Amino acid sequence: MAAALILTAVLALVTYLLVRSGELKIWHVVLVGVLGIYLDRIGWADPVVYAVTWLVQGLTHTT
Repeated sequence: MAAALILTAVLALVTYLLVRSGELKIWHVVLVGVLGIYLDRIGWADPVVYAVTWLVQGLTHTT
């Protein structure tokens, strides 16, 4: 749970910095957010969460 919270905070910070620098437009962020909500509603978010968890655990060697 702590790793997910840290990863969320890092991704939020990166998103904020990209929007602030002008390399990422607000509508891009909104579109990706809507896609994330849609994937969660249809049940496809779980495989993505499992894949990210597997990748993070593989890179950090935690169980």
